[in-house]
Amino acid sequence: MKSKRTGILVPQPIPDTEFITITEHHLNEWLHLLDHLQDVHAPTDQLAYCRNQVTRLQLELYQLRNTNWRANVS
Repeated sequence: MKSKRTGILVPQPIPDTEFITITEHHLNEWLHLLDHLQDVHAPTDQLAYCRNQVTRLQLELYQLRNTNWRANVS
């Protein structure tokens, strides 16, 4: 979409539902990787990094869902 003032293309915001879907997909990939790393007895630092990513994505997903819920209630 072009801006009326400048005629420059302005990026369109992505709806929260798309962010939620993308985050769920990434979380699922990290969970599969974590399972694989545990099965092959990977080094502790790899497991810790993977767990941190899972925790970060779970928090982001919670925040996105909470924000999306608030927007739908209003």
